[in-house]
Amino acid sequence: MTTPVTTDVERLDDVSVRLSVSAAPERVRAAFDRAARGIAKDVNVPGFRKGKAPRRVIEQHVGTAAIAQAALDDALQEYFVEALRATDLDTVARPQVDVERFDEEEGCAFTVTVEVRPEVTLADHRGISVTHPEWTVPDADVDAQLEQLREQFAEVEVVDRPAAAGDLITLDLRLSVDGVEVESAAVEGALYEVGSGGVTPELDRRALGASAGDVLEYEDDLPEDYPEHGGATAAFTVTVTDVREKRLPELDDDFADTAGGFDSIDELRADITDSLLRRRLTERRHELRGLVTEAYVALHDVPVPPTMLSEAVAERIERLSQEASQFGGTLDELLQLEGTSREDYEARLTEQMTSMLRAQLVLDALARELELTVQAADLDREFARLAAEHRTEPQRIAQLVQEQGTLPALVGDVLRRRAIDAVLEAAEVTGGPDEELLRRLGLVEADPEPDADAEAELEPAPDAEPDAEPDATED
Repeated sequence: MTTPVTTDVERLDDVSVRLSVSAAPERVRAAFDRAARGIAKDVNVPGFRKGKAPRRVIEQHVGTAAIAQAALDDALQEYFVEALRATDLDTVARPQVDVERFDEEEGCAFTVTVEVRPEVTLADHRGISVTHPEWTVPDADVDAQLEQLREQFAEVEVVDRPAAAGDLITLDLRLSVDGVEVESAAVEGALYEVGSGGVTPELDRRALGASAGDVLEYEDDLPEDYPEHGGATAAFTVTVTDVREKRLPELDDDFADTAGGFDSIDELRADITDSLLRRRLTERRHELRGLVTEAYVALHDVPVPPTMLSEAVAERIERLSQEASQFGGTLDELLQLEGTSREDYEARLTEQMTSMLRAQLVLDALARELELTVQAADLDREFARLAAEHRTEPQRIAQLVQEQGTLPALVGDVLRRRAIDAVLEAAEVTGGPDEELLRRLGLVEADPEPDADAEAELEPAPDAEPDAEPDATED
């Protein structure tokens, strides 16, 4: 039986420890022997088949230092993993190793300084008090949705008069920069709504009052994001072919039937209201989860390991840099467009990442305390959610997760959401919608019909002892 390593733990602070690890001489000799056999497989020694040369011959061929280094590299990893298992530490960064000795006669001794997850003393997750974010739908929002529908079903008619705001004009457009026509910008027979701001502000001013046959010539600055000529002053030539008036349908029962197959305008309005409610409540539910999480995490003073924080910040900066390069720019140029400096951005990002990682540490600890688990069905739902978000197939998401080795991170995300579910379920939420409305909107499942047979099976036998009172700590 292999002699286990001996490990002493010295906690340096809340997020770092020093391990003093030692291994017996026989463990070191075994490491030297393994290293020699490994090297023997990769070298040609005259008189021996590959991998069959004895250790003393390999030492003469490559030198004892090469064998010692190979043995050390392999053994330290083995001993360190064994020490972690024995101490049940959860490391979050690469260790710093200081080897004191590694000798076949005296054994091995080394120290490891490493950052670990902090120990979290959890507050009671039950009874968090929050106010539900505003979720009602104002009449003005419903009216705006109805107006959009009217626009979709509007009829247009050519009229013999100057264009007014809201009219459509048919136009041909040419523009040039520094006397050179931009051919890619030319359009013919395009419909343009006067006052929409769809090209440049000056076109709207010129088109107002224009009639069929008018030629509008003017200069205006192109938008900053215009391809190749962003921000440049361009000369425009716009020919108006005709003027068309939009005629909006009346908001009556006929329109309700045409727009959605409803019997009355009141039914259409009610359906729009429910649709807006459903969307808003879904958004507010997400906000509510954030409020509950923030309130619960605020009950804890948890330090974030520095390396975990620096790696998270570096990863986010690298991702943003890649996004900037896809558009032919740099991170500094992107930040300049957003009106901030790299220093300010990194400071703000560090603050955000600190809050996010602190929440993760607390939620991870809560998930362990509640003994939450992730089943195959949970992962299937997560694959389906990600597939819908990225407009692909769940099988493709599952394949990417396997190829990229991100399953542990995905499981961690699912466990944290389930921990938030537990906090939210036990929270005191005021000002939210009632269950009946949520059921009507399909945002929660309706209570299942009671099963008479199942109820009969759950009835205790006449001589059975009554059930014990439930434990007060159970959710």
